[in-house]
Amino acid sequence: MARQSGFRNSQPAIENALLSIAILGAGNMGKRLAKSFREISGVSIKYVYSRTLAHAQPLAKECGAVALDQMNPIFDDRRVDAVVLCLPTFTRLETLKPAVESGKHVFCEKPLALNPPMAGIIRTLLAGYSKTVMVGQVLRFFWEYRRLRERVLAGEVGQVGMVRLSRCVGYPGTESWFADLNQSGGVILDLLIHDLDFLRWTFGEVEQVCAKCVTGTQAGKLAYALLNLQLASGALAHIEGSWAHPVGSFHQSVEICGSLGMLHYDNLTCSNINVVSTTEPRSGPESRISLPESDHSNDPYFAEVSHFIDCIRQEHAPAVSFEESLKSCELAFRAIESARLGVPLAAQSDESH
Repeated sequence: MARQSGFRNSQPAIENALLSIAILGAGNMGKRLAKSFREISGVSIKYVYSRTLAHAQPLAKECGAVALDQMNPIFDDRRVDAVVLCLPTFTRLETLKPAVESGKHVFCEKPLALNPPMAGIIRTLLAGYSKTVMVGQVLRFFWEYRRLRERVLAGEVGQVGMVRLSRCVGYPGTESWFADLNQSGGVILDLLIHDLDFLRWTFGEVEQVCAKCVTGTQAGKLAYALLNLQLASGALAHIEGSWAHPVGSFHQSVEICGSLGMLHYDNLTCSNINVVSTTEPRSGPESRISLPESDHSNDPYFAEVSHFIDCIRQEHAPAVSFEESLKSCELAFRAIESARLGVPLAAQSDESH
């Protein structure tokens, strides 16, 4: 059954604009996004591609789609309006180039680029491209992070001085391509791209980054990174990323401290965004309260893909452009280089655009 997007900046979709899409990648994200696309009125999944046909077939059957282990039929089919790229990061150019050449709308999972040379090629490839291109920086569609940003921009904590972001999950597996830094970019690029993008989106650009990363420990069974960042605004940010927690666990938290108070969110210990204010209460203890939210059931992945479809139908620019995503990737690249060299670095290299 179709349902409406929970993303507050989306406009209602034009229901009679039927769209056909193809899912490239039948792993975790391919399955997750396919589920959300199937709930949007007027959207049909025509193909599901995987490098192994047997891997594509279960998801294709679930979606009523054709399973493929070759990509050419997708790009050659003029009836396919959009492609959803959920394949490993190191394959980006293998899918983006034919997608552009065949004139498809593109939804690409994060991170958009694996390294600076790839980022440069993608920037050139997509510059001036007339079709909708959106990157899956899904944290921008989590209601908790949207509300945190709204409160910061509304000045509720005053001048922001400190930001702490944390994202901790289990190790993706020694046999997985994630474990190969040359294929995934490791914990900084693949995991912390979420928090680096949120940091830029909410607080502005970064001037300097200093990173430390532990990886390859215990026969490649964990990776852990700490990033300290100086923002152009003068604020300091501390970001923690872990592939060292128990497998199956998921922990994200935020603290934002400013001249008028603090915002705090932790998905394990609170269901609300906690606000601690330094201003005097008007009556009673209401200055230190936990503010309830009414849309806990909002699905950020559904909101994300609904926004993508709305942008296609209404010819609007997406909330997460490829250029924005590349800037977040480039910040991650500098953090990776800082960790490799063991020194702080300017957030933009001489080669950055």
